[in-house]
Amino acid sequence: MKPITLSYYWKKKTILSFFAVVFVVFIHSSATHQYNVTPDTFTGIADFLRNFLAYNLGSFAVPFFFFISGVTLFRNFSMKEYKNKLSRRVKTLLVPYLIWNIIGLLFAIIYTYTPLNNYISGRELFTPSINNIFDGIFLYKYNFHFWFLFDLIIFTLLAPVFNLLISKKWLAHISGIVLLLLPLITDSFLHINTYSIIFYFLGCYIGKYHLSFFSKPHHKTFSFFSLAITLILLIIQTLPFYQIITIPPIISQIILLTLLLSIWFSSDLIIPKINQPKFATEFFPVYTIHVYFIAIITKIIVILFPQTSFMMLINELTAPIITIIITTIISYSWHQKLPKSYNFFFGRAARN
Repeated sequence: MKPITLSYYWKKKTILSFFAVVFVVFIHSSATHQYNVTPDTFTGIADFLRNFLAYNLGSFAVPFFFFISGVTLFRNFSMKEYKNKLSRRVKTLLVPYLIWNIIGLLFAIIYTYTPLNNYISGRELFTPSINNIFDGIFLYKYNFHFWFLFDLIIFTLLAPVFNLLISKKWLAHISGIVLLLLPLITDSFLHINTYSIIFYFLGCYIGKYHLSFFSKPHHKTFSFFSLAITLILLIIQTLPFYQIITIPPIISQIILLTLLLSIWFSSDLIIPKINQPKFATEFFPVYTIHVYFIAIITKIIVILFPQTSFMMLINELTAPIITIIITTIISYSWHQKLPKSYNFFFGRAARN
């Protein structure tokens, strides 16, 4: 069998991962909550843009990370190699998770007991207790966006279980249906988001059985078809009726799965024609540190400029963009100037 070439896969994964992080930053924008203004045209535009960037187009972002992590782990998974894979992910997942949770805990303490809380929005105050310290370090209480990393660490530990579930195609199909129904029972258990299991499982399945199809550029006809599906789904999500009706969990997850895959394949219209930007590899550091910056930048704009609906709109757009620029520059410079400490704090993206 001809070996699968993954250079295009790594390029597309890196570029789309950075764009996914951009949408995560918009998700964590809190500008609209900082203004007490009368609803008007500007507030309507701000709400529309926030919903579109954060919750419509951005809805694929975190599921994409689970999905692509499953593909990456199971593209060459075997129980013989599992110990080695686990060892590598101690550096790429566990160590950064603990380090930045500790930093988040210390930041919460400083934020709580200094005037810094006057210049930051959207952070939880620290109450001294053993439980809060434990939850801060091990359960991301003060580093809230690391719920994603917590789930991913658990899924990595459970890789033998996922491997069993996809050991046969028929078993994988049945397991996939069962997992789609799981959110009907509960949204989470043991701090694990049940929705994230679905996307990780799909990634495991594709990594094992359909890596070749998933890792190559496709014909323009297929890519344009995927783009049409993407646009249709995004338009549906912006329609008023979609916002007010209750979508069954299984339907909403199928829609999101379809959107995720259609974005992946429609990107073949662009990815082969561009060079991978050097800064695109900084998607994980930007994901890690952006919450500290956007909380400050949003609040500074609130303090310095008039409390108007127009400024709310400007803040909603500019705070995430400024955050992305600053955190990308910091991450890239850190990577270039202090690579050893960079690797310690952020690990290296696992390719094995």
